[in-house]
Amino acid sequence: MALPKLNEAPKYSITIPSTNKNVRFRPFLVKEEKVLLLAMESEDQDHILQAILDTITACVVDELDTRQLTTYDIEYLFTKIRAKSVGETTKVGLACEACEATNEIIIPVDDIGIKRNEDIKSIIELAPGMELELRHPSYLELFEDELVKSGETAAATFAMIRMCLKSLRTEDSIIDLQKEDPKELDEFLESMNTTQFESIREWIENIPAMAHDIEFTCSCGHANKMELKGIQSFF
Repeated sequence: MALPKLNEAPKYSITIPSTNKNVRFRPFLVKEEKVLLLAMESEDQDHILQAILDTITACVVDELDTRQLTTYDIEYLFTKIRAKSVGETTKVGLACEACEATNEIIIPVDDIGIKRNEDIKSIIELAPGMELELRHPSYLELFEDELVKSGETAAATFAMIRMCLKSLRTEDSIIDLQKEDPKELDEFLESMNTTQFESIREWIENIPAMAHDIEFTCSCGHANKMELKGIQSFF
């Protein structure tokens, strides 16, 4: 005999940061929470990230191509889904800057938001009549690129920069850089001067992320002030 379904999950609306598209989602159920817990216990970063992506895919009830979401879309969606699933606050352990004692701090999830640097623009003028348009890579692009995941090497840096190149605009044409050969893109980057190249690096270093400024006083009396950034800082 088939057992009845216990609950009709409520639906909530959320706006995806990178696209401003509204989608509906439900809280995650025990089956999704189990997958998340197993992933956390494994301490395998790839396993954890895949579990987060699978949870979002399961909980968003409207049509959504999760493969096109940026890292900060994923962070934002998961944070809000978790808030409606297990509670509107999260507890983090923060080390005092003075005595290094761990302080348990409760943070309202609604206080955690996307931090953007509005001074960083996606259009860089390389020369008169020539503009480079940049983009934020999708979560899947970063997740699947072994070179980018390998660490802080010159090759990894160039691979990450290639992902961020969207188009090259001149007075006569628009070149889709996503379709260009990686070797040609590297030669294009190597032909830049330091100022031009640093403008791209600055774009990468300022990719939006979940962030929260927090202040607390340790039992030793030291007043701490720090920024938590990235989903791993909160859960």
